[in-house]
Amino acid sequence: MKILILGAGGVGGYFGARLQEAGADVTWLVRPQRLQALRRDGLRIESPLGNLHLAVQAVTSDTATPDYDLIMLASKAYDLDDALASLARAMAGKALLLPFLNGLSHLALLDRRYGRERVAGGVAHIAATQRPDATVVQLSALHSLMVGSRAPAQEALVKEFFALCQGARFDAVLADDIEQQLWNKWTFLATLAGATTLYRGSIGKIMASEEGAALVDEMYEECLSVAAAWGQRVPAENQSRARSLLLQRDSDFTASMYRDLLSGQRTEHEHVLGEMCRMAQERGLATPLMRAAWCHMQVENP
Repeated sequence: MKILILGAGGVGGYFGARLQEAGADVTWLVRPQRLQALRRDGLRIESPLGNLHLAVQAVTSDTATPDYDLIMLASKAYDLDDALASLARAMAGKALLLPFLNGLSHLALLDRRYGRERVAGGVAHIAATQRPDATVVQLSALHSLMVGSRAPAQEALVKEFFALCQGARFDAVLADDIEQQLWNKWTFLATLAGATTLYRGSIGKIMASEEGAALVDEMYEECLSVAAAWGQRVPAENQSRARSLLLQRDSDFTASMYRDLLSGQRTEHEHVLGEMCRMAQERGLATPLMRAAWCHMQVENP
């Protein structure tokens, strides 16, 4: 299987490196400046589970070819339009697109562009950041990819990719309900991002305040109500796991959106917070805490 990965950051860089380490045929699609750096320095991963320094194959949008079997889309949500333009040559073939973006609105866009039969589903769980020298740093031991087909014609290729993932040094899950899994993550992530950006601190600091636990739990309930209104009720087991992280005292846990905000980078607030609010509005739901978080981020990071 020939795999092309758009994005060499926390998701594309880390999981792609682990796949290459396991013997997969991986190529990264990057911007020209990043291409030169990768050719010169390789791809570096710092991880509590073992560092990597790999010589890698990389192309740009102008040199990509249409002969890949699977394309992992690991861009930021705000870069999606540019990412798809960069994929024009690669998607001219028969590749299956496997996006790892937060939220769900990207699926409708990709379905309209390529057809549902060419768009599978993916959920990435990892806490990672990228240093100025482009080294990808894994911040905790959490590293899992969940993949699933969204059309019968995809099943064989998705299972083949899952088999590759099983041989790599990260956790892999094959889901038969991948869109439900996306909702499970989105409700958790929107709460984590909304709370840590709105209250400007880690989960532990929020929990140390008098109203912190109640407010975070109320925000999570707002997100759960949106999922249920769209027919994607989050299972009790997932809710329990989410609350154990969202309400954990003495925790230094923060969302990447909060870290991006502090470092002056663009954030995915429209895709993660804004879309949650819009979907609530379409079902006539009141989500005052989520709306406050979304408004805050529009002011802080327009």
